[in-house]
Amino acid sequence: MNSTKKVIATIGCSGHIAKIFVEGLLQQNLHVRLLARDAQKAKAQYPTAEVIEGSMMNPDDVYTALKGADAAFLVTPMGVRNDKSSEVAAAKPVIAAAQRVNLKHLIYISVLQADKPSELSLIDAKHDIEVLLSQSGVPWTAIRPGSFMEDVFDIRMDQFAKGKFLFPVIKDRRFTYTSQKDISRFVAQNIEQPLGGGFNFVAPRTYSIYEVEGLLKSFSGREVTASGRSFFYYTMKFLQPLLHWKGHKLSTIIPLVDYFNKYGYVDSGFNVEQLAPDFKMTTLEEHLGALF
Repeated sequence: MNSTKKVIATIGCSGHIAKIFVEGLLQQNLHVRLLARDAQKAKAQYPTAEVIEGSMMNPDDVYTALKGADAAFLVTPMGVRNDKSSEVAAAKPVIAAAQRVNLKHLIYISVLQADKPSELSLIDAKHDIEVLLSQSGVPWTAIRPGSFMEDVFDIRMDQFAKGKFLFPVIKDRRFTYTSQKDISRFVAQNIEQPLGGGFNFVAPRTYSIYEVEGLLKSFSGREVTASGRSFFYYTMKFLQPLLHWKGHKLSTIIPLVDYFNKYGYVDSGFNVEQLAPDFKMTTLEEHLGALF
């Protein structure tokens, strides 16, 4: 191990959703220790990371991953059937292990609006975990991002090439965005500075879907039309009971889409601009410019 590097243990980060986080942390001159059930697969994917074989649901495995680390980076798995209980349960062994090793800083990837209870289980799970952290005695920070640019735009390049944008939300709803890559930079710069609370980690501005259509047209050079609440949306709503019965991830995603249709998803509260005014967030325009 390179003793000059800070050690960050990544928990809940062996899947594809956290890939950008892990790659980003590896680029930040940190010693990344990854807890993974399939150690061989994780080592092949991240050859420069230290890999610990084990499960985030096993406190002893988490203890091994956290021991000697300067900080931990936690991503909790989304529950299915619009049920928050499994996600909250996944955080408890991590918090227990952090207490056991006297961890200096636990960094949790939360969501916007997790500062209070929510009607949506996906947000309410993060709220409950933040409450557990606040009661744990472990120094902690909750990073609350907006909609990830990579999830909304990068995976839809084939759609944009056809002039389409499958996003089943009313077009006047407003959204705040975050580049996942910014999170790794922020963590590296603040690894020794627990906040003892949460803050909104969002790029400047909010955008309606109408405005996003305009940006996509500007950067792609073609008309791009968002779907709104189209046939796809109503088909998914019709299939919701079946998806719930099968425990499919869409059984939680569909209520999230309904929430977006009611409220949008915007920043309101203490944010990164107030916490770290010198930290440069990637704007949506910059992200789209690089994407196209």
